Amino acid sequence: MNRSARQAARSALRLALLPLLLTGAAHAAAFSVGGEIRNPAATRPLGSGDLRVLMTNLGGGWLLGMGPLNGTRFNVVVPGTFRPPVQPLDVCPGVNVTPAGARTYTAETLLVFNPATNAVATLVQADAPTDPAERGQWIYSDRTVTLRGRCAGLNTYYALTLRPGWTGVTTESRDGRFEIRNARRNLPYWVQPVLSTAARQTFPTLFSGQRSAFNR
Repeated sequence: MNRSARQAARSALRLALLPLLLTGAAHAAAFSVGGEIRNPAATRPLGSGDLRVLMTNLGGGWLLGMGPLNGTRFNVVVPGTFRPPVQPLDVCPGVNVTPAGARTYTAETLLVFNPATNAVATLVQADAPTDPAERGQWIYSDRTVTLRGRCAGLNTYYALTLRPGWTGVTTESRDGRFEIRNARRNLPYWVQPVLSTAARQTFPTLFSGQRSAFNR
């Protein structure tokens, strides 16, 4: 890529971030999550305008990555310079964790956001739009760690290996049994009903840029 092309790419990225009042640029070694929305008509209640897909830890108010929704497809970029605020891995008794001491962080919520209308909906990765048997999410780990075994007193089983960085994880539930394991296939994505028509006010920390992968 020549110098003028790089400048154009950087300008395009800055323009994409302006509606969210965020700053910074994606690193060359950025991590990305892409996919296709299977029910695109469900985005209509968000209103007209360009839509963005956000990768978040909604409980903590963190914006981890984002990208435009182009038709039915999207590609969310997490800057390679970002190191999530990891916490000690906490699992139920009965599950063997090797080695001990791993620190992890979960990107638990994808959102579809319309900056023009301030409306937002959740986006789930699952084998079905409602009552799914399989659901996906992403977990960041500071090292390679394996989790094996059954939670004491529960019908929940782990067969999971986390690698340094982001790992796709699937939770499968069938006949009352829950299995948490490495993702084996790219599950489809489904837009859920509108979560809020006042996104910036409902999630002020997320949209303020205070906890943003693009500001670190």
